[in-house]
Amino acid sequence: MPSTKALPSLTSAMEDYLEAIYHLEQERRIARVRDIAGRLDVKMSSVSSALKTLSSRGLIRYDPHQYIVLTDRGIEKAREIVRRHEIIKSFLTRVLKVGEKLAEDNACRLEHDLDPEVMERLVGFMEFVEMCPVDQSRWLEARSESCDECLPCLDEAIKKVQRRAKAQKAALADGMTLAKALVGSQVIIETIKGTAKLRKQISQAGLEEGAIAKIEKKQTDSGTVHLTIKGYHLSLREDEASRILVKPC
Repeated sequence: MPSTKALPSLTSAMEDYLEAIYHLEQERRIARVRDIAGRLDVKMSSVSSALKTLSSRGLIRYDPHQYIVLTDRGIEKAREIVRRHEIIKSFLTRVLKVGEKLAEDNACRLEHDLDPEVMERLVGFMEFVEMCPVDQSRWLEARSESCDECLPCLDEAIKKVQRRAKAQKAALADGMTLAKALVGSQVIIETIKGTAKLRKQISQAGLEEGAIAKIEKKQTDSGTVHLTIKGYHLSLREDEASRILVKPC
């Protein structure tokens, strides 16, 4: 029976190791000591010491003569670290218009210290910026410190709301599903069809009614839909995605 104990707290350095292992497994399917050392620019002896710590906390399976493998608990913890990193980087680049390299460096430092409540508020703020029909480009792109006239923006906002409502009504009438959504588009989860068991499984993955999802890519060969929701990366089979009714943002 799996343990229900909370994951042990980790230092920022240990979180960096866990994040590196996760990315290596995603990119190369395997993680080795020398690859981790190269990614983090540290000595192999330091990596070996860190791996023993992570192994003792049940986050990885580690044998000096084999590849490093994340446990289920390790994957859960690593995904949360990666999520924090990507949310912060996204905020810095898309909202504050910070350069890619500077945003990456600062995200690496900030990801270890922000409280969960702050992270969720960042997600909510970015969703607001993207969903709000009022043009935010002047502020986001630092073109001006203030607006002299509000009416043009408000008029355009009303038109955007009307166009969005029309598009959403058409999508729902057509039975638009997550499987049909275009790559790169953002959609709002409207309804999850299927059995109670399937609805529960999907909701446990973070897909709940009212949530905003971005379609990252589709793999036609495997019939998989990859998406991001509240900073989490999820993958669904096409038959699962076809049971989720959506409407455009």
